Amino acid sequence: MTIRIAALIISVLFCSPIWAQPPRPIQPEDVFELEAASSPQISADGMVVAFVRRTNDIETDRTRSAIWLVSADGENLRPLTAANGESHTPRWSPDGQFLAFVMQSDTGASLQVYDRENGRVTKLTNLETGLNDLAWSPDGEHIAWAAFVMAPGVAAAPLPDRGEHDWAPAAQVEDRLNFRFDGSGNIPNGRLQLFLMAVDGAEVRQLTDDELGASGDFAWDRDGASLVFSADRRSDGEGQAPDSELFRLMLEDGSITRLTDRRGPDTNPQPSPDGRHLAYLGFDDQRMGYHNTELYLAGPDAGEPVSLTEALDRTINAYQWSADGQSLYIQYDDHGGTDIARVSLDGAIEPVASGLIGPTFGRAYTGGSFSVSDTDVLAVTAGSSMIPAEIAVGPAGGELTRITDLNADILPRLSLSEAEDIRWASPHDGREIQGWVLYPPDFDPSREYPLLLEIHGGPFSAYGPSFSAEFQLYAAAGYVVLYTNPRGSTSYGYEFANLIHHDYPGHDYDDLMGAVDHMIARGFIDEERLFVTGGSGGGVLTAWIIGNTDRFAAAAVVKPVINWSSFVLYSDLPQFFYRYWFASAPWEDPEEYWRRSPLSLVGNVSTPTLMMVGGADVRTPRSETEQYYSALHLRGVPTRLVVIPDSFHSISNSRPSRLLSKVGEILRWFDMYDPGAEAD
Repeated sequence: MTIRIAALIISVLFCSPIWAQPPRPIQPEDVFELEAASSPQISADGMVVAFVRRTNDIETDRTRSAIWLVSADGENLRPLTAANGESHTPRWSPDGQFLAFVMQSDTGASLQVYDRENGRVTKLTNLETGLNDLAWSPDGEHIAWAAFVMAPGVAAAPLPDRGEHDWAPAAQVEDRLNFRFDGSGNIPNGRLQLFLMAVDGAEVRQLTDDELGASGDFAWDRDGASLVFSADRRSDGEGQAPDSELFRLMLEDGSITRLTDRRGPDTNPQPSPDGRHLAYLGFDDQRMGYHNTELYLAGPDAGEPVSLTEALDRTINAYQWSADGQSLYIQYDDHGGTDIARVSLDGAIEPVASGLIGPTFGRAYTGGSFSVSDTDVLAVTAGSSMIPAEIAVGPAGGELTRITDLNADILPRLSLSEAEDIRWASPHDGREIQGWVLYPPDFDPSREYPLLLEIHGGPFSAYGPSFSAEFQLYAAAGYVVLYTNPRGSTSYGYEFANLIHHDYPGHDYDDLMGAVDHMIARGFIDEERLFVTGGSGGGVLTAWIIGNTDRFAAAAVVKPVINWSSFVLYSDLPQFFYRYWFASAPWEDPEEYWRRSPLSLVGNVSTPTLMMVGGADVRTPRSETEQYYSALHLRGVPTRLVVIPDSFHSISNSRPSRLLSKVGEILRWFDMYDPGAEAD
């Protein structure tokens, strides 16, 4: 069932003369004018939505976040606070009168509360180490949150007194397996711990303080006497497979009791409104590359759990109880889209909304977020391939109406491409594969165009008809942009995703080549002007493709895995990758790691290949990219190395200029080796 999201097409009824001018193709500088909505939080009465407004700031080259409020009818759009910092993590009190949030300024972070009745904002406390997540008590009198607490690490060996002499920095000594994480860099010693304070201004109370820690994944029990949280509290857990459990923390005495005990993660606990049930997410870990995360319903202490979504065959990304406790709202990806459904306590599933997208400006991944009021009114982030995420509101199962128009000042000026859904049969086994196509402005099917194949990462993730400034810029440069969900992609079920289990890269190559052939057969693609790029898992497949065929005029391999052995042992999550993506460790079966490494095929490559990586990437470390660059150079294959300084793995969504650098370098490289560039 598809629920139409009304009013998502920008109105053409503008009075200003500027709107009478014909739309033009998107330009790099336009990215700084784009905005997107995220984290919608609707009040209990369904009358007001708080959300995070994300804006690209050209002066600071940052994507800024600020909480805004808007009435459910779209009126009275206003910022929550003055523009003296950034705000995020909005959370309404149970009665909808107060909104707690985090305020970040040059002087640090603080926890603040907005009073909806009088419009006042009160600072409750400073947050020295930030805040991971927060939650109101059922009576609205307390707020709990998670924050990082430092702990001492291994000290360097003692040296003689240096006095006033200028010595080198002391040695850095580490004994943890996971001491860095992509997006954060080096991880300080310490643990997430839980905190509590009354909203009347009482002192902050630290609830947990042991070495095993807690997490930001927690909820209040309905009687307000305890918190239920998810964490991996194994003292010997480092180096093992990830495995979180649910725990109950009693506020009176600080005692902690484990509620679940199985091989597999248990996360996102939410007691039912009447306290009779505990819902949570998780799966039985079978050491597969991909598992569907399911929604479980259990007793108040997690006893006798039953999966409510096993038959859905989709991963549940988020959920929320209905106010009456008779159903739950779930969010999941399906065939490249993001949907909301209502599931009853006996497992009956009723779709109630579709068309959600995420708030990013980079690649066209699935995503989005939602919340639901006590009156069953939904607030979601919705959009399309031509419209970044906006806030849409409406009754669950009814028509949703967009109530924000954050890009009204820029989108009418642009000629953007609407994603066309395409399907084809894989040449490997005839399976139906899905993809999307963006066309250049003023596309004429009687002409021939260059084709740009863009491959998603993950590999367990999915593209969809979501907004992508990156892809729109490629289309504006004259390319037919093809992006797909080959086998291994999520949103098509457990079996489809695990077709690449212990065999990646593999026949996803055939799916991608089938997509290219499908487009060529349509008659408007110049077969001499084929180009390919992709990042992360897409970088793996791009390198794999050019090791198997020379049909592409040029390639851009972005943040790839090139050598699986070096990647598994140097990435930030070594205990995960070798355990789930391979049948054994690198030293136990080096031939298998080499067989699946694109570096093993570099001797076949003749395609001019650009290599790109973030300078601070520790997910697919820079050394992976440089290995392939060196091999190409030594073989005399035209190549170029592009390092995006200080960027972690997510290049396009870290700073606006990095998105533009990525697109600009790829387009320049393709233009250099485009046999038909002069004709255009």
